[in-house]
Amino acid sequence: MIFQLSLTQVTILVLATSLTIIIGIYATNYCLLAIISLRLRKNKPTVPKIDKWPTISVHLPIYNEKNVVTRLLESCINFDYPKDRFEILVIDDSNDGTTEIVKSFEEKYPNLIKVIHRDQRDGYKAGALQEALEKSSSDFIAIFDADYVPPEEFLKLMVPFFYNDDKIAFVQARCAYLNRNFSWVTKAISLGIDGYCFVDQKARHSAKLLAHFSGTGGIFRRRAIKSVGGWQSDTLAEDLDLSMRLQLNGWKYTYLPDVICPGEIPPRIKIFIQQQYRWAKGFTQCFLKHWKSVIKCENLTLFQKFEALIQLGTYFVYPFSFIAMLCSVFLFFIFPLNFFFHDFWELSFGPVISMISAVIYSSPFVFYGTAIFELNRLDKNQTTSLKRIFYLPFLGIITMFSNTRAILEALWLRNSPFNRTYKYGFIDELRDS
Repeated sequence: MIFQLSLTQVTILVLATSLTIIIGIYATNYCLLAIISLRLRKNKPTVPKIDKWPTISVHLPIYNEKNVVTRLLESCINFDYPKDRFEILVIDDSNDGTTEIVKSFEEKYPNLIKVIHRDQRDGYKAGALQEALEKSSSDFIAIFDADYVPPEEFLKLMVPFFYNDDKIAFVQARCAYLNRNFSWVTKAISLGIDGYCFVDQKARHSAKLLAHFSGTGGIFRRRAIKSVGGWQSDTLAEDLDLSMRLQLNGWKYTYLPDVICPGEIPPRIKIFIQQQYRWAKGFTQCFLKHWKSVIKCENLTLFQKFEALIQLGTYFVYPFSFIAMLCSVFLFFIFPLNFFFHDFWELSFGPVISMISAVIYSSPFVFYGTAIFELNRLDKNQTTSLKRIFYLPFLGIITMFSNTRAILEALWLRNSPFNRTYKYGFIDELRDS
């Protein structure tokens, strides 16, 4: 039968099958991570006692955040931690009036808060964090994005875990959200965050896989950052870049899903697209920067290397899906409709595409269903419905073209500025009252 097909028809079928297999690998991995993530319940690290609290420098990179910076600073000021053992460094690149707000806090708390104002955004967020690193000397460094509101017990909950192992470079809390019920967009994104936190991060920590520092809600060991060359600004994903450099050099991490650090979800689709564009490009840049080191690393198993490459190439699923969608359109143009009811199943393409497609379409229910189960088990007061899974395909379709363009630009080595995600200061409770 296959010899009766034209060259164009065979080419499209081969391409469609190849793309289905590639996307199927991602889908299978989502299911695998869901299974592995359940192991963390029995793999919680012990909490050592601390006789004397170490010094901590809280680094807050800020750029035009007047809507949210006040609540961030107030939450950091209220940390339940010895005031003589921590400081707050605000690295401010603003030009919209945010500077006046942070300066007022510095005047009110001169012994606690120091503002470093930069007239140029050299290196963007990575450049700001590197300058703060050079101008502080504390044992540990806590990092928060402007829209996050860490709880007052955050530092005391996180710091003890560094004393389990001198090679722990960072401790990551679970990112949560302040405005998940604002719109269908925030409902969808919040479920995406839950999948990342309850499945992806938990699985990677449980299986000792290379993980991604989320860019906020974490504490670093200063010595670890310095040992791998500090923060670098040659990618748009400085958090992933540092994570990879640390772990490839033998440093470890701890993930604490029970410690929550909530932040604002992009409430508008336009803002979400812009954020995803930056992440897609940044991840791809990190892939280009680190894939050779991952493969050559003698301290990693074959499975760890595979998972590291999958993580670095997470966003590649967008161009693969985009091309697969185009192939699907071509299939219906170059084949008669009755082909798909009869001859298609006699070819090897038919069963292969069908079986793998079943995995692809079921994987979101496994991945995000696990996240929903874990969240509902952990917090009975904040349950999530399974129907929110159906919001996610819309986000994927909406961001598909933009993320594909971002990946292609990264592969073509085209640089672009670090465009911040605009924050409104929305909180569900305030909106509902």
